[in-house]
Amino acid sequence: MSASVEDCRAYRDLLAGHALKLLTPLEAAAVVPHLAVCAACRDEYDCLAAVAGHLATLREALTDDGSERRPRHRPERRCRRDGSARKTLAGSLTLSQWVDRMAYVR
Repeated sequence: MSASVEDCRAYRDLLAGHALKLLTPLEAAAVVPHLAVCAACRDEYDCLAAVAGHLATLREALTDDGSERRPRHRPERRCRRDGSARKTLAGSLTLSQWVDRMAYVR
């Protein structure tokens, strides 16, 4: 049994909220049976749920500072000969590094 296009339109807006677990119990109870019969919405939900999982991982990576407190703003100094500025930058995870690492996670 498949869902009609009209059914899909009604549920399409709820899929992201369901993937992020933001729906009310009543809304979630309406979405789950639709996902059981609609392959297109189920595929979209699976993609959104994967993104939601990556967002949680990103949130953890950005908030995990290794119990080291960094100053909010420090004026940039001129070039240091010992390379200590580079060492500090090398210890932090940038967004592009995180995205590159997550590209291999499925």
